[in-house]
Amino acid sequence: MATKKASKKSAKKKPSKARKGSKVKGVLRVRMYRIGFGDFFLVTVPTKAGEQHILIDCGVFKGDLKTMDDCVQNLAAVTKRKLALVIATHYHADHISGFASNFEEFAKFEVGAVWLPNRLDPKLESAKKLKAQIVSVASQLELRLGARTDDAGVQALNKVQDALGVGEGKNEKALRLLTEGFRNKPPVFYYEAGDEPELPEELQGAITAELLGPAPLATEGEFSTAENKRQQYLAAVADKGLPPSGRLKPFEKNWPASAGDYPKAAFQGYKTQQQFDNDLPATPEDLERVLQSAQPDVLLGLADAIDGTLNNQSLVVLFTCKGKKLLFVGDAQWGNWSYWLYGKRATGKDVPSLTDRAKGILGSIDFYKVGHHGSTNANPIPAVAALNRNCVSMCSTESGDPDRKRPHGHVENESEVPRIKLMVEMQKRTNNRLVRSDWIKVADFDPSPEARGQLKKLPNNFSTGDLFIDYIFPDN
Repeated sequence: MATKKASKKSAKKKPSKARKGSKVKGVLRVRMYRIGFGDFFLVTVPTKAGEQHILIDCGVFKGDLKTMDDCVQNLAAVTKRKLALVIATHYHADHISGFASNFEEFAKFEVGAVWLPNRLDPKLESAKKLKAQIVSVASQLELRLGARTDDAGVQALNKVQDALGVGEGKNEKALRLLTEGFRNKPPVFYYEAGDEPELPEELQGAITAELLGPAPLATEGEFSTAENKRQQYLAAVADKGLPPSGRLKPFEKNWPASAGDYPKAAFQGYKTQQQFDNDLPATPEDLERVLQSAQPDVLLGLADAIDGTLNNQSLVVLFTCKGKKLLFVGDAQWGNWSYWLYGKRATGKDVPSLTDRAKGILGSIDFYKVGHHGSTNANPIPAVAALNRNCVSMCSTESGDPDRKRPHGHVENESEVPRIKLMVEMQKRTNNRLVRSDWIKVADFDPSPEARGQLKKLPNNFSTGDLFIDYIFPDN
């Protein structure tokens, strides 16, 4: 039986170059499955012994199209249940739930190695404690938010359930499959930025990998202060329990007042548009509504803290194969990105220029996996602006029904995912070579009018199947 291994704190070595030799067999291909709001990517690598396969994430959450079973069966057929490498970027259901829902099928697979972020390493006490705290807070939030019917409350509930997994998609079940459930019990490695990853024998000489994120645990406080404070906040709540109320109280209890203490004119500044249009008077309830909406919602803040903390634990992997560079960023948010974009903490208005190294990476990549299904917080403007204009890009996402009701976030709102403005800008940057998973029809789900509106036909070297979109890299 192979032994599970924690990541080794190696010197920050550059990845070794692929060995030259006889011709490799097969093509370099990226397959993006359409499963809904989640990630499921298969990278096929040409080697001297034939094609080998790397699976990067396998999960769906909200916007589930119920195609996961069929997609896993396609994966099994294409790979003959043999994967050289499996990477789970982070502990969110929309990236790992498929390993749980299809546990029995995946248990038949032979795998060369598994890579996980070191925040999931059971041998690291600090990481183990933080994970337990996140699960504790998320479980408490799930109970409190379950009774909410407002849009913001529903979105927050989605975030905490993504952190826990639901039903057969329990995240712990997925993690059990990844660490001990594959047929041959492959070695499991836990990594962070700067570690030199150990490639399985099947891939050596054919591909190299460099880890850019997450930021090293030893420097987390220095490079991602906001995330560090967020973790401290979650730790405190895990110890003390949730606050008694969803909203903060703006006034002292010993300063009571009633509407009768004020003239009616005092409320006129709080009219709704409908009241203005119909020349109706404002009421004390309008003042209360405005004041309540202006108060921070503690529960929503906690849900955001959990979501951002887990996203920033994402493994960010830069592959090089046949001279082509492929960047997979998981759902990495600002703290993760800033570590390798700037080499120092960068917040607010003090954001410096990208380092030469970061410019070199972004300006030379041939493939970019859009972060967090097309959200602005996972695709920083400086990074998008530095992308190689000749690169192609894939975004696994789901825009919802023809009325554009998002499974995550709200249309024409800063929180919408996928973010329309970001998609438009990325189409411009890549010269119309960004393809979304919801561009194709699957089962009873038609292509997204929004996706088809942004891209009328597939660019060169893209093709489709009943469940997926493929990109095959040209040899030149």
